[in-house]
Amino acid sequence: MRVTISPLEAGSEELRITALWRYEAFLKDDGFSIADSEAQLGQLATAPEGCETALIARADGQVAGICLLVLHELEPLHNVSPWLASLYVTPEFRGLGLARDLIRTIEEHARRNGMRKLHLYTVDAEDLYLKCGWRVAERFVSHGVAQALMIRDL
Repeated sequence: MRVTISPLEAGSEELRITALWRYEAFLKDDGFSIADSEAQLGQLATAPEGCETALIARADGQVAGICLLVLHELEPLHNVSPWLASLYVTPEFRGLGLARDLIRTIEEHARRNGMRKLHLYTVDAEDLYLKCGWRVAERFVSHGVAQALMIRDL
């Protein structure tokens, strides 16, 4: 399988697809719409070259995953920055290392842009991030859901 990771392009079909994934996986229970998700990804896709980015993974040419690097979370529970956010790999491509590839690429992008640390929230992917060198900084409950705030020193 040939895997490529590249920036999300504004106005692309991939933007619409990944906006739907992001909405379904992370945003729909927090009062956001698919249009909100698409607008947020569109902003990242048209941002000037810099630290914030949206990356997509393709497996044999098929869009298979997304991951973001953002300065601010949508609903910040902690006053820290920057964030690895919205890591999502489609079910048919899970278990093949795409999530790790996306994480590593986001980390490399952050390093190139002078960042020394990244943060993320997770509900159910703590083991994945631990295997990638992240550590749990805090456990907390938000909206009735147990979460972990994780940190990665770069």
